[in-house]
Amino acid sequence: MAKYKKLKIVCDACCHKPNAHLGSVGKGKSAGGIIFISNDTEIERHGVYLGEMTPPQAEYTTMIKALDKAAGICRDEIEVWMDSELVIKQMNGDYGIKSENMKPLYDEVKRLENRFSNVKYYHHKRETKLAKEADKIAEIE
Repeated sequence: MAKYKKLKIVCDACCHKPNAHLGSVGKGKSAGGIIFISNDTEIERHGVYLGEMTPPQAEYTTMIKALDKAAGICRDEIEVWMDSELVIKQMNGDYGIKSENMKPLYDEVKRLENRFSNVKYYHHKRETKLAKEADKIAEIE
């Protein structure tokens, strides 16, 4: 039986790749940070190592891991908060998926949504307190 009726998930991913400061593309060592909140109280934190990925792959994979973990404690309302505007806009249908390698990750998130009665996606600035906390968890991992 699920413990919580509503769960807020804050997640972020970091991708360390050579020459990132030069706008390089490609894969890097990646990790994710996940925070679960219910009734304005933090209930769990998770760091996950993701391996070599691109930044968008890392963002999606962190969200997939967060939704999978969330299903063990909540089956009702889920709010996902991320600082990746691209991923949030794709999940909300504002942007399409242009990259073929991203489509399976998007499809997996949509499949995981079926575990819950309602899932909503929200973008927040990376400067917000919770975004910084999720980033810090990812950096440690």
